[in-house]
Amino acid sequence: MHFIRNNLAVCGFLGIGDRESFETHGFNAQLQCAQAFDPWLPECLDVKALPFDDGAPIPEALFHEAQAWLNKHWKSNSKILISCAGGQSRSVTMAIGLIFVNSQRSFLDCIAEVMEKVPDAYPHPLVLSSAAKYSGDPLCLESLQRVYQTVANPPPYPWSVEQIKDALDRVSV
Repeated sequence: MHFIRNNLAVCGFLGIGDRESFETHGFNAQLQCAQAFDPWLPECLDVKALPFDDGAPIPEALFHEAQAWLNKHWKSNSKILISCAGGQSRSVTMAIGLIFVNSQRSFLDCIAEVMEKVPDAYPHPLVLSSAAKYSGDPLCLESLQRVYQTVANPPPYPWSVEQIKDALDRVSV
């Protein structure tokens, strides 16, 4: 589990842990971007399950629904957890979107903040670029390339320029 701010964290399935240790964090809300989370979670906090595929653009209506739900909890000072399977792409991207909506900063600046706090973050270019577009601050090829060049722990097979360009082309349609 990685805390981006005192009231915002991201994780994958493994970050949830057992119920007793999970409850010590004091979360009030959890957005689930993947399926198959522990069935006891809704007993502990407000859960919104909006699963979507990694490796594809986020469905726009789902993105806006998730961001509205997150923003409602943000404004009520809830402690929010955003989860996906690995805690590296979907949850990270949704956290970036939430911070962007609640700040006066660029989407790129919000990416930098989240990536600094989540060392294993490596959002899929289709997921990240679709969120930027739906947030109203679309990314260009050079910006997205810089994002991936500054990743703290890049995977052994990083996104190629062609994959990044293809993602931007697919999202801009």
